[in-house]
Amino acid sequence: MNMKNSNSLSRKSHLLGTKIRGLRKRNNLTMEDLSARCIRVNAELAPSVSYLSMIERGKRVPSSDMLGVIAAVFQKEVD
Repeated sequence: MNMKNSNSLSRKSHLLGTKIRGLRKRNNLTMEDLSARCIRVNAELAPSVSYLSMIERGKRVPSSDMLGVIAAVFQKEVD
């Protein structure tokens, strides 16, 4: 992967993480709350608290399935 793609992906993952953190805070949820709600939506695809933390910090990009679970918790479209 060339650097341009890598930077673009890193920026996207950072923006996604910031967006998820913003939604979580606006809904007054802790990471534990969000993880628990994700588990109720789909236990197999739900992110752990530590994984959510990495997503919010832009260190991990959730799979589209996992993103779907997170979006379902907030009743949002994945886009």
